[in-house]
Amino acid sequence: MSERMRPPERLRRAVIADLKPVKPLRSPGRRALEVALWGVFALLVTPAVFGIRHDAALLGIMLTWGAAVLEVVAGVLVVGLALREAVPGSGIGRRRAVAALVAGAAVQSAVALLTWMGGPPSAAAQAMSHSGAKCFAMQGMLGLPALMLTVFLVVQALPVRPPWAGALAGLGAGLLADGVWHLVCPVCTLRHLLLWHGAATVAMVGVGFLLGVAWEHRRTRQVGALVGERR
Repeated sequence: MSERMRPPERLRRAVIADLKPVKPLRSPGRRALEVALWGVFALLVTPAVFGIRHDAALLGIMLTWGAAVLEVVAGVLVVGLALREAVPGSGIGRRRAVAALVAGAAVQSAVALLTWMGGPPSAAAQAMSHSGAKCFAMQGMLGLPALMLTVFLVVQALPVRPPWAGALAGLGAGLLADGVWHLVCPVCTLRHLLLWHGAATVAMVGVGFLLGVAWEHRRTRQVGALVGERR
């Protein structure tokens, strides 16, 4: 190797020091099960802590537990897409990512619409304590652990388009959180469900997207520093 082609000694030592055995990356579906465990835990514990919504009997099992499980499953499936998008060479592409975002929004909107159609008047005393801000905050608390876990799993795979993977991770976490909180929130007005519950999911998507952007910028700076050192 000529002197011009030989990497700087500092760079060579850094590469050698960084060499270590790695485990094969598990499939996106298997890694998504880790997030699914959080969803199952939250689905069982949250109603036990805060109490099941007072109109559960009127809504029926399909519009309470059925709708909740549907959103949690949809959220885990979107998380699986985010983890697949994170694997170089196996990404779903922008078109499918946009389709997944639209489909996720459609699932949450459909649950909101069906709940509004099948629910009682929102003036019930039990519903008055559930303000929009409270629902927004609680869904954020339920969704953030799922989002952070998914983002951690995403960056392990070295994504080519981290903002897209992050946005999908946020959507999955938002759907999961909305499904869980659906068992507790007794408000059936369409405005509340679409505005506050929808805003919580949108916020999760935004946070995931920004985390992806931040990780991409960090990776770009690291690569730029190595290239500059070599020059």
